[in-house]
Amino acid sequence: MPERIRLYPECHADTTLINYFVQNSQLIEHSAGINEVSKSLENAKSDATLLLGIVDNDKHKPRYLQAFEPLEEENKVCLKQKTGSNQYLIIIDKAIETFLLWNAVQVHIQVTDYGFSTNIKQLGAKLKSQSIEADPNYLQLLTDLHALKAPGFLTLERILNDFIVT
Repeated sequence: MPERIRLYPECHADTTLINYFVQNSQLIEHSAGINEVSKSLENAKSDATLLLGIVDNDKHKPRYLQAFEPLEEENKVCLKQKTGSNQYLIIIDKAIETFLLWNAVQVHIQVTDYGFSTNIKQLGAKLKSQSIEADPNYLQLLTDLHALKAPGFLTLERILNDFIVT
């Protein structure tokens, strides 16, 4: 594991998703939106720290994040790096709600069985609340998607493990 690593997920649902894969929650610093993730990366001072932002594929990307170059894209997960730096970006396509719905379809489960709507706007509204972090239905959905080897989950887990374990 790198000497120091910081992860910056952009919303409560993303934070919970990353917490699911990363055992050490002290590595994770919740950010309130893509602009906050961008500021955290841009204002970082230590070269000894590996920084990893986790954001949705928003149409509006802060100028700082536009300088990141793609390294890999697979199963609705894109990994980018700011050239010549220790800063990386995981982009979940298009957003956490579409990522979850796509993965559920891939492993033949229904998010409605967990109390979630398949309507993107309704699902997004529920996922944006802070209470999602402790929602037992959301946590079970994440567990089941992982257990059933949803492709986006496997890709995300592999990328995170590459940073945290090596």
